[in-house]
Amino acid sequence: MTFSVVALLFAAGAAQPVTEVRDSYPSLSPDGATLLFQSNRPGRNAIYLADADGSNVRVLFDAEEAETPAWSPDGKKIAFVAVLKEDTEIFVMDADGSNVAQITDQPGDDAHPHWSNDGRIFFNSARTTPDLSADWSAQYHEIFSMKADGSDVKQHTQCRSVCTYGAPAPDGKRLAFRKVINGDGLDWAQEKGARNSEIFVARLDGSAERNLSDSPAFDGWPSWSPDSRYVIFASNRGGVPFVGQIYAVSPEGGAVFALTDEAWSNVQPSLAADGRSLFTYRNLEWESGEFGHAARAEIVLP
Repeated sequence: MTFSVVALLFAAGAAQPVTEVRDSYPSLSPDGATLLFQSNRPGRNAIYLADADGSNVRVLFDAEEAETPAWSPDGKKIAFVAVLKEDTEIFVMDADGSNVAQITDQPGDDAHPHWSNDGRIFFNSARTTPDLSADWSAQYHEIFSMKADGSDVKQHTQCRSVCTYGAPAPDGKRLAFRKVINGDGLDWAQEKGARNSEIFVARLDGSAERNLSDSPAFDGWPSWSPDSRYVIFASNRGGVPFVGQIYAVSPEGGAVFALTDEAWSNVQPSLAADGRSLFTYRNLEWESGEFGHAARAEIVLP
């Protein structure tokens, strides 16, 4: 399956690095009208909105270093991460940028919020790490969830490793997440190492874990198709340093198939409610920097 760009929503221009603007983590609102994304346009990461075709770009939140925004299922609220002095915390605001509220306040990073269809926010947190002075990669990053006001916190995994980017299935039955395991693996630059980033799926209580990506490549950024039939993720299994493409696999396991295939890197996938419009952060990256834009492609899942 090949990649056909329908819209380069924020085109960076020439194929050679001419800017380091990064418009990333794009996702379409549930009603299909508004694109949400993160950008470093103001000199730090901030939250932006645009119309679905990439026009009418406007800043939504630029009071802190703000990252990884996510729509609530009804499109009325947005969860995001703010980088504070000591660590990162989860915030929620109304879709117009009003009523900003911090809903986590724990030592250790709280990051990558994703909403479930019943309105809970799933996120990864290092709060159970015995020694938070340890290197980030040696901390315990587990998947938790909470109500939108920060109450009723529940732990879903017992990784005692790096488990991040927890994404609940739309049908509420399973959880996809990135897990770093011991074993031969490749980093984003295709350098060999003793740890490997994989995509796992499990029941909501963390049981019945299954490795879906099962590759020495770096696999990350899992999300779901709207019908819960596929887990969508990015991987550099193509063998090119700093280049990932988007893949899909059944949560039951089996064959992994490509949704994008081009010279540019595509990561951070999200599917719109129609199940056909794939949004990615499409970028060029090298050892000392990167730039990129939000892109949309039309795909067909089997």
